[in-house]
Amino acid sequence: MKKSLFSLSLMLLMAASGFAQSTCKVLGTVVDIADGEKVFLNTYAGNGRLLDSTIVKNGKFEFSIPATKELMENTVLIIHSRSQREWASTQILVEPDVTLKATLSYDHYNNKVYGSPLNFINSIYNERMKVFSDKILPLREASNDKKLSDAERKEIDKQADAALQEMRDFQQEFAYQNIDNALGFGIFTNYASMFDKDYVDKVLAEMPAKWNDDARVIKLREQKAVEAKTAEGQQFVDFTMPDTKGKDVTLGQYIKKNKLTLVDFWASWCGPCRKAIPGVKALYEKYKKQGFGVVGVSFDSKKENWLKAIKDEQLPWPQMSDLKGWGCLASDLYNIHGIPFTLLVTKDGTIVGRNIYDEEKLEERIQEYLK
Repeated sequence: MKKSLFSLSLMLLMAASGFAQSTCKVLGTVVDIADGEKVFLNTYAGNGRLLDSTIVKNGKFEFSIPATKELMENTVLIIHSRSQREWASTQILVEPDVTLKATLSYDHYNNKVYGSPLNFINSIYNERMKVFSDKILPLREASNDKKLSDAERKEIDKQADAALQEMRDFQQEFAYQNIDNALGFGIFTNYASMFDKDYVDKVLAEMPAKWNDDARVIKLREQKAVEAKTAEGQQFVDFTMPDTKGKDVTLGQYIKKNKLTLVDFWASWCGPCRKAIPGVKALYEKYKKQGFGVVGVSFDSKKENWLKAIKDEQLPWPQMSDLKGWGCLASDLYNIHGIPFTLLVTKDGTIVGRNIYDEEKLEERIQEYLK
């Protein structure tokens, strides 16, 4: 009888606690952010949604975050902004009935969150990412030195690319091992477009059931379906856009003129795109007499910037753009979420190369189809 009463009491206690809203309390400290400044709490996934805001006082701030299913399955950001281009953020993983201690500064990798298991794991992830960042960024900066020879630049870029691949491998393994929690799931969905295609397919196939109805997974599966339709061996998808003179042209009309066409998706504001241009120009000059052509598709939104870049870079091949930036029609047609992005297409419209970054591999593919 006593056991039954105890069990009943426990059940009533659990039921009562179930009706109470669990919270995740955040005690924050700022660095180089003045008292009286406002900090915001936003959702991270999708377009972001404002959850709350507070004022910095004595170098500190507080938030009380409801531990709802939505917020525990996503990540939230504490944000302070100095301008549209300069902002600080700290990522929080919401867990029920915990008190987290967080720092917010403009030195992103030094922003820490402690007080729960998941946020501790996240701090380890961020520390490892900082190691990669400290290795990659100096190499990228060194590669921009105009005094370097082409061979020296390629060697530095090769080292940077190797370090970047090492970082991606780490992110992939980390996400895979943590795919059942909000941290691993967030890393996977945020970086899926940069991860290895076979890896993304594997994770989607093994995705825990609780994530299957998540909008991010649904969107990823839709994007993978689009990508499959424009994979190597498939026919290219044609589209129409204005050229530099405002005349509507089709991608297909350029492809039909060449034995092999490189479609270069780029933008005037994209540093890596501009950096890749000399290599593409060299390939164009080397193989144009054998039937190799190039057409540029710009993700610019301002025509004057687009035209100036074409002139400054002395691009000899045709260009087209709908001037819609990331809303560019080609983005959805080819599942493009990062530029530079390239396609190699034969005269009959068959895609024989998709996003080949390495210049040597690209040249090998060109030679293969120009025999």
